[in-house]
Amino acid sequence: MKYSLPLITLVFSAMPTALWADCLSGEEVAQNTDVVLYAQTSYVNKQPSIWQIGGNNPFSKSNIYNNFGINLKGDCAIIDNRLDLNFSLYGLTYRPFHANSDFEEDRSHSRALIDRLSVIYNVSDSVQLEAGKFSQKSGLFFLRSPADLRNSYYGGFKSTRLNDPLMEPVFQESPWQVKLSEDTQDYSLSFSVVPKLADAGKRHLASGDWSANVRGNSREDYLLNYTDHRFEKHLPTVSLLLGETRSVAISDSYNLTPQLVINAEAAYHTEQQWRHFSPENAAMVEEFEFPSSLYSAEEKEGVEVAVGGQYATDNFNLFGLEYYYQSEGYSRAEWRKQTDFIQSLNSSTGFFFIDDILDSYKYLMASEINNAANKKMLQGKHYLNAWSSIQMDNQSTLQPYMVFNLVDHSSVLGVNYSTPLSFIDDRLEGYTGVFMSTGSSDSEFALYGDMFGVYLGLKYYM
Repeated sequence: MKYSLPLITLVFSAMPTALWADCLSGEEVAQNTDVVLYAQTSYVNKQPSIWQIGGNNPFSKSNIYNNFGINLKGDCAIIDNRLDLNFSLYGLTYRPFHANSDFEEDRSHSRALIDRLSVIYNVSDSVQLEAGKFSQKSGLFFLRSPADLRNSYYGGFKSTRLNDPLMEPVFQESPWQVKLSEDTQDYSLSFSVVPKLADAGKRHLASGDWSANVRGNSREDYLLNYTDHRFEKHLPTVSLLLGETRSVAISDSYNLTPQLVINAEAAYHTEQQWRHFSPENAAMVEEFEFPSSLYSAEEKEGVEVAVGGQYATDNFNLFGLEYYYQSEGYSRAEWRKQTDFIQSLNSSTGFFFIDDILDSYKYLMASEINNAANKKMLQGKHYLNAWSSIQMDNQSTLQPYMVFNLVDHSSVLGVNYSTPLSFIDDRLEGYTGVFMSTGSSDSEFALYGDMFGVYLGLKYYM
């Protein structure tokens, strides 16, 4: 496995310089690269939460954020009909109106993300070899797909992000990998190798402050996917993940009618997919023994199940409803142990050096909980997700959504509206929306306080 990175590097470096020069010449880049500029202003309000640092609320009650971004996306033929280069690069930055609190501050307010940088070699009409940095999603669900056996970490900022819905997958770090695939009329088959290029990130830091290799390549994985196209109304897929963890998933998309699709996925894992709170280690802290961590991932078997449907109207409006279950999610009692411990850490001992240690544990717990979410993991057992995409007469789109935790009754709701601004410039698009999370103070989606936000953004296609 240690030869995987040199193999990827070899693919890029072994090609003659003349080929790269021709592909990446100024004229070629101009013809094959799309540039999109982003500008967004958002306002976020948070209610007090159960978290306290030094007896004070560690989150900003309200703040205004100005976000800016640029995306360069394109491709070029290194060898016509044989070898292609694909790339999608992002530059992101933001400026808060008020200084961020300690819980919300990033190490840097600017960052670059490589969403895709790969070369594709067409072995034949049906076989391709791709090497580089890219992501691949095989699941059928928006909330969480059990069939997506490998998830990278979020690479964006803690307190703000560009809220354009198309940006959502970009923030999940793409791994460096090699993928061999075959697509025929009867089936699709792919095998991917993802090398380990870094150790796991520091647990007291948010994943956005880790390096890109830590977010995307901190595990060694081998992924096999097979999809059968021979059924008239079904599209079954089987996925197998081997390496440091082992998982298997099956999925099917069934066209009940031309407009109604029923989706189902299930996955089995030989160990936990994310790090869980340890009541045993918490008990040590209460006895003034201080373990290095309060969380761990154990070798416990688990299953995930998702079922749902999508309905398309004659006007191409989409409506979706999804249910998700995971066996390794916290039960009500297990989650309560974690939140009770957070509240117990708020009590002053009267010794400042011990209180500082307890505050440090709260920073660590907040990072652990946040990073589980940054890996696209939910922490409960049962969820409902409803969403829609409604096409308006003026080519604008309305996209409401709702995620509901069926156990603690906390929820995330929002709506996004995007529209072309052709009356100003044909290349200008605007978007706006609101989002909120609500629930009890010890619930999953309101653990950091009830939150309300509104944003207004522009996209300019150069």
